[in-house]
Amino acid sequence: MSLREKVKNHLNKNPFKGYFRRNRLRPPGAVMEEKFMELCIRCARCIEVCPYESVKRADLFDRLQIGTPYVYADERACYLCMLCPSVCPTGALDPNLKEPEKVRMGIAYIEQDKCLNYLYVKDENAGGTQGFAMICSTCYNTCPYTDEAIKMEQFLLPVITDKCTGCGICVEKCPTDPKSISIIPAGMGNEDLAGLYYQRSRKNFKKAGDAEGYSGDDAIKKKMSIDASGSKPEFKFDYETTDKIDGWTE
Repeated sequence: MSLREKVKNHLNKNPFKGYFRRNRLRPPGAVMEEKFMELCIRCARCIEVCPYESVKRADLFDRLQIGTPYVYADERACYLCMLCPSVCPTGALDPNLKEPEKVRMGIAYIEQDKCLNYLYVKDENAGGTQGFAMICSTCYNTCPYTDEAIKMEQFLLPVITDKCTGCGICVEKCPTDPKSISIIPAGMGNEDLAGLYYQRSRKNFKKAGDAEGYSGDDAIKKKMSIDASGSKPEFKFDYETTDKIDGWTE
């Protein structure tokens, strides 16, 4: 086995490929985490093209993922402008994903012991709030897919559905400290934390799937063929590039 193959196999056994954390999300269109870590070349195009400054580089505290792009929802959410997938040169972000409603960065999870509305109902059912309870609908009002990704049961209790994109806007805007809502990243695989909707429907939340319609195998082979002494490989995808984007220059 050549030295190159040994290095490749060693990197592919990276134990941090499955290292997930709440509210730390890959940008829209990210393929499965294992393939993402193989495909991402840390070029920062997705970071530079984001008009909301939502996409950040992973730092030293993110271990071997340093330099790869993340959206830290509790600091700045993703506003689903869909500019980043089209500028990714390797397919780590699926260039075929154009519709924001099809994004699945994760699933929102409501902390019922912190959410003001759930606490209000709990106190009411216990016989009164003594005037200290508050009612909030921030997550419901700020969600880009109100009444689809998030619904209000009894006109008061927020419930997350499977149409949640995981954009994290609800987390960024949540007024409680600590936050009453968080995003479980796609691939984190904890069914108990997947939200009330998943608990009711008993959906399998243990494994994240590939981005729809894109496997990334061909792009991996292209990337592995890169040689410093050779010519730069071309990555071709079936999408139209955006010629003019504010803040982006070649």
